[in-house]
Amino acid sequence: MTTRRRAFALVLAGSLALTGLTACSSSEDEKPVDTSKAQGEITWMTQSLQKDFGDFFRERIAKFEKENPGTKINWVDESGGPEFDQKMMQQAVNGKMADVINVPSPTILALTKADQLLDLDKALPESGKRFIPDIWKSVGMGKDGAHTAFPWYFSPFVTTYNKQVFRAAGLDENTPPKTMDEMFEFSHKIAKTGEYNALWGNANWYLISQWHGMGVKIMNDEGTEFTFAKDPNALKWMNEMISLYKDGGIPKDSLTGELDPGKEYLNGRLAFGTPNPGFIRNIKKNNPEVYKQTGVGSYPINPGLKYEFSGQFIAVNAKTKNKALALKWADYITSAEEELAWTRDGGAVIFPGATEALDNLIKNPPEAVAKDPVFKQTYEVAAKEAKNSEAFKASFYVTGQVKNALVENVNKGIRGEVSAEQALENAQKEMNELLSALNN
Repeated sequence: MTTRRRAFALVLAGSLALTGLTACSSSEDEKPVDTSKAQGEITWMTQSLQKDFGDFFRERIAKFEKENPGTKINWVDESGGPEFDQKMMQQAVNGKMADVINVPSPTILALTKADQLLDLDKALPESGKRFIPDIWKSVGMGKDGAHTAFPWYFSPFVTTYNKQVFRAAGLDENTPPKTMDEMFEFSHKIAKTGEYNALWGNANWYLISQWHGMGVKIMNDEGTEFTFAKDPNALKWMNEMISLYKDGGIPKDSLTGELDPGKEYLNGRLAFGTPNPGFIRNIKKNNPEVYKQTGVGSYPINPGLKYEFSGQFIAVNAKTKNKALALKWADYITSAEEELAWTRDGGAVIFPGATEALDNLIKNPPEAVAKDPVFKQTYEVAAKEAKNSEAFKASFYVTGQVKNALVENVNKGIRGEVSAEQALENAQKEMNELLSALNN
């Protein structure tokens, strides 16, 4: 397949498969890089940060440049919208990718497969020791588990729930579901009230996380084929959702509605809200009465499983003309000190990938968190999850059109248009066709 056809297949899938690009031979013979005398200038690209966090990062850049005379960091920011992957693809194809980039997991995977990123294990040996061990171990996306990106920040999913709805359903308002089995058990009881809904139907946000929490094997170990159609846990999830939909536990118009259940939760009619911990701030701002009734718990996972790490990374372009400075900046901005500053003082409800930074964040959270019991509980829950998280690599492949194929077919099954088994088989077939177009 030509580079152009590969690029087209990539756009079709809505993610970044760059396997048709010319490999960077430099990544094959990388050696430790001396960054002590780094000088010159580089470009650093981030994803959707300048608008809300511009002042914070301009201060970090100024601090770095002051500590390293003769250096200059040119900061650019790309929109994180649906065209982001295509922009990154074009930049890589045209040789215009920034020296240091901030991108999410699927993009890192694709760029790694295309040999467009530096092997950090070789370029900066021992640098990975600062990160949470299970996370670092699971994000080695290169050959033989080589690391091509530093974990920067993420938002562990939590359970946000309405205590008033729990009481109406005869549930203990202080005991959120700990497992996916309990999540469904509670949801059925909530459906029986006839007054409240339990779960938002559009599973675009949380389907993969819920499958991960149930132990569904989405792909084979090689990452070459989707395999979930015959998985008993995937079938169980489908049947539970179908039953809840029939019984009124899922709003009928939510399957094809908004991605985010936040609005319905804010109206007080939905038991479970948005799983992102930053949602707590939204509740407090937009409906103080619902905020008073909001409880927070760990995201439900079945015994023996880890929480899912899905976050933002920092990586270095293998073609950078200033490897020393690019590596020094990437190392600096993901240091424990800088990750702590970003996650505590940057203004977002996020968590660091560096162990020391996470420990310090727990001991010394943002001032607004310490003064608010619900916020404090949210931080404690998310921080606990962060220490027991791992990257779920199958989720890196389920993006764009691949994810659309999954969600659309699942929705047909939930609505009863096809059987649960047929919905999963149709989704798997379409997703494997898209995956094949990327890999051939």
